[in-house]
Amino acid sequence: MAGTNAANTQPTLIQRSKNVTSTVRVWIKRSGVLPQLITLAVLILVFTIGTKGQYLSGPNIQVILSLAAIPTILALGLHQAVVLGAIDLSIEGVVALVVVFIGFLARNRFNSNDVGLWIIPISLGIGGAAGMISGLLNTRLKIPSFISTLGLSWILYGLAVYINRAVNIPLLDDRIQTLINVNILGIPLIAIFAILLVVFMQVIQKRTKFARYVYAIGGDEVLARQAGVKVERIKIIVFTIGGIFYGLGALLLASRMGSATSRTGVGLLFPTITSVAVGGVSLTGGIGGAKNAALGALIVIALNDGLVLMAVNPYAQQAVNGLVLIIAVALTLDRKKLGFIK
Repeated sequence: MAGTNAANTQPTLIQRSKNVTSTVRVWIKRSGVLPQLITLAVLILVFTIGTKGQYLSGPNIQVILSLAAIPTILALGLHQAVVLGAIDLSIEGVVALVVVFIGFLARNRFNSNDVGLWIIPISLGIGGAAGMISGLLNTRLKIPSFISTLGLSWILYGLAVYINRAVNIPLLDDRIQTLINVNILGIPLIAIFAILLVVFMQVIQKRTKFARYVYAIGGDEVLARQAGVKVERIKIIVFTIGGIFYGLGALLLASRMGSATSRTGVGLLFPTITSVAVGGVSLTGGIGGAKNAALGALIVIALNDGLVLMAVNPYAQQAVNGLVLIIAVALTLDRKKLGFIK
């Protein structure tokens, strides 16, 4: 009798396993992240062999997850503008200005200011305000997003340098920094936080009318406008949300370093754009989502971590990143939307 039950149970377990496997395969195909997962698997294989297993060690995996968290948050902010069919190049300026205000308002050694945890909404608010300005420049003054956001980035960065005078301000309130460095079951808390943000954004993109409007504009702005979509309003909201994410990224960066300086944002634009492109978000708009941006950020960090472990020349690392960006754009670009390539 017991043997009969075991025999009946075994096929059931096998069938369930097959069903789960089939479900996972269907989800991967529908999610549009199969190329990214394959890329990540290849990187893991190559670097594991190249570093004789060191790449897959527990401490290094923690490092990768921890380092990928903030780039993921920045990529979440940028990818929405890209899905919209626009671009946001204001990241470095927004981050620099937010970090400078953090250094001025949070508890530090240069003044008596101490706003405590109010620095969180303040940082998000400054970032959101900068994003709103980008949206208004694009929609009200009809300035292409490439120019409006790039110009705003330089304005904000110049303002940040003028206020900060390139002084490195040590931050004395380490509560956020302590949280960033916490591990839960071996996983950095900041990585868990980034994953939750990705899930939150993905749910919004799948289940809200606002997200459908964003994809409609990215797919064909003329048709979206004819269908009654308030294009200008959606654009302003998207840029504002992007700015909020940049403000959050700036807060986490300053907290991680334990100091604030206007140069904090320097060098963030290229890896963020690369993350979005590598993740499969098409620069022509209408394709991609939060999961793509997150996977792209993880791939970029995993790539650079492996190159460092293999002691690859830093200049060669830059060349590899540039090559990755070109290949990613070439593979995701929808050339049907481009009448001329200039």
